[in-house]
Amino acid sequence: MFDKLKKQLYSTKSTLLMSQGIINKKIVPFDNKFYERMDHNYISGIPISMYIKYLRPIMPPGKCHDRSLYMFFCFPEAKLCRGDHKDLALRYGKENACHGWIEIDDYAYDPALLMRFDKDLYYRIYEPTNVSKATLSEYCSTPESKKFYDDITKPTIYDLQTSIEKRSDLIVSIPLVKGIAEMSGNKDFIRELNEHLTLINYDEQQISKELDLAIRKHR
Repeated sequence: MFDKLKKQLYSTKSTLLMSQGIINKKIVPFDNKFYERMDHNYISGIPISMYIKYLRPIMPPGKCHDRSLYMFFCFPEAKLCRGDHKDLALRYGKENACHGWIEIDDYAYDPALLMRFDKDLYYRIYEPTNVSKATLSEYCSTPESKKFYDDITKPTIYDLQTSIEKRSDLIVSIPLVKGIAEMSGNKDFIRELNEHLTLINYDEQQISKELDLAIRKHR
């Protein structure tokens, strides 16, 4: 009974704060400039902007840690944040309460909601506990994490057009993403994906030939 009442009180309070935040424009959707900052870093050949915008998980826990990490890589001034959100704890239990987001100056950017929050309001709504924050230099303090960061941020469009290693990733990722885009019926998603595939000269048969030739050369 007490747990049910606690959930109801929290839900009422958070809903009111969310509504006020939206009305006062302290909570707004990610804008085009934000997505544009993520256009030139890639996950398996897919721009991070497209990954964040269109490839949100449908069911919890939702991979918020991965998504916030990829966002973080695109904004050197950001802090990578981890913490237990009260709403997740009440809905899914304390063991599933940990959430990931990034903070830039006075704003919190949530990778699940695709919304920018006034940071103080974000903390009032979600009441995060056990919060940890890392700068980019702190994240890249180990060789493993630095290598992962470089793998995401160093490749260019030219690499996607010419590098056998990078083009081999496309054989796995692109058919999957194309299938998701077609099933979603989202015209913007389909258009942006097709534009990207044209830009990187994606041709599945041609890439297969390139890979086969590269394998033969190394035998």
